[in-house]
Amino acid sequence: MPQAIGLANFILNHINTKHGGQFAAAIMVGGDPSVIGVNGRYESLADIQTLGAALREDAEYQSVLQLSSHLFADIQDTIWNVRIPPGEAQAITSITAARVHLPRVGEAMTFAAEAAASIGSITGSQAGVATAVTGDRTRMLWAGYSADLGELEANTDKLESSDEYLDLFKRSEGLFIPGHFEQAIWMRVTP
Repeated sequence: MPQAIGLANFILNHINTKHGGQFAAAIMVGGDPSVIGVNGRYESLADIQTLGAALREDAEYQSVLQLSSHLFADIQDTIWNVRIPPGEAQAITSITAARVHLPRVGEAMTFAAEAAASIGSITGSQAGVATAVTGDRTRMLWAGYSADLGELEANTDKLESSDEYLDLFKRSEGLFIPGHFEQAIWMRVTP
């Protein structure tokens, strides 16, 4: 794993430095320890297309990918539309993902924005909302940042003891597909 993290850092630093990327890597906390997540921010799909074309022409990048293929398996890519930004990135990212009932997408988006605002007012930390552009389009997620796991735990305690927050679950009935509500914690491993 340390080799894979080191290589991911090298690759992301190359992309960020040479191609103006905004990528970072993270590992799961309490999940699969062999998973490295990479995320980046772009203003448009055209920007992603431009980066892809540049990377295909980047000989150094292509060489590193070929030499490192034994370190990486099961690579997946999803593009998300950030509807509400989660604030400034910090060491810990908490992701709550759900799947929306398609006939109720509009209502679910309105609810998601209200939930993000409530989370922010209860914890004092800005919560973001994103919807999938690629892959399973019924996916929606809330994201929030914390300086460390202690701060995340304190925010979780605030939420779980808040009647306002607990009421959100009651009001979300019928908007989301039962059994498709997941929580993940990611710890940043790149600067």
